Amino acid sequence: MSTTAISDLIQTVRKLRAPDGCPWDRAQTHQSIRQYLIEEAYEVLDVLDQITSPEALKDEKLRYIFREELGDLLLQILLHSQMADELGVFKFEEVATALNEKLIRRHPHVFGDAAKANDEESAFQSWEKTKAKEKAANPNASILDGVPKGLPALQRASRVLEKVTKVGFQWKDLEGPLGKVDEELSEFKTEIAACEKLSDKIPLELQDKARKQAEHELGDLFFSLCNVAYLTKLNPEDAFRTTLKRFETRFKHVEQRLKQQGRTPDQSTLEEMDRYWDEAKALERKSK
Repeated sequence: MSTTAISDLIQTVRKLRAPDGCPWDRAQTHQSIRQYLIEEAYEVLDVLDQITSPEALKDEKLRYIFREELGDLLLQILLHSQMADELGVFKFEEVATALNEKLIRRHPHVFGDAAKANDEESAFQSWEKTKAKEKAANPNASILDGVPKGLPALQRASRVLEKVTKVGFQWKDLEGPLGKVDEELSEFKTEIAACEKLSDKIPLELQDKARKQAEHELGDLFFSLCNVAYLTKLNPEDAFRTTLKRFETRFKHVEQRLKQQGRTPDQSTLEEMDRYWDEAKALERKSK
């Protein structure tokens, strides 16, 4: 994008928020459009899931969608910046300038006098060292401060594990983490069994306490699995997103097969749906 294109875009957003602009855009606040920032980011992720290799972008339709979704995400940044500008806090240009300065500052191996980074790991370490120096002035700083609390839980777990591993708070091999998964699964099963034994006649307070304990153990199990994923260089968020996509594809196949018979899932038995589910799995294997 040229400088002129960026300036034109800023002016367009400014016009939308002007007194004679769009009533809807003018009515928005940082909080009212918060959800759209998240939604637009996930729409970009949906496109990224389709870009399995650089060759995928040879598809004109995919290129168009990718460009459009990136633009929609950029609009959210511009709107928040414009709102800040209206309050006299900062302009979009200042956001860009601050980012540019940070990129230069945190890449001394590219723009400064630091030794050149020969690989991805050494480049990352250079970034982390520079970042640590910047935060050293804060006596209450934690290595976990840079992990956004608004991240999806699985993604946030990965970032937390990455941070603590960098300072040595991690098992030496997979034996410990895998054992922890078994331990947490056993504890979760115990709590689920305890919940199953509860009678509806006991006080609600005790029922809630039992469910919260089961929830606690489920969280521990998830975190243990995330740690195994981190150590094996697997992305739990991507893995789960792929599983959900696979589940949706298979269930839609079940729905279509039932529809051919003039029925819906709630008019069918589990055995019938399982049969079409297995059919969907077989079709997946053939397509690979």
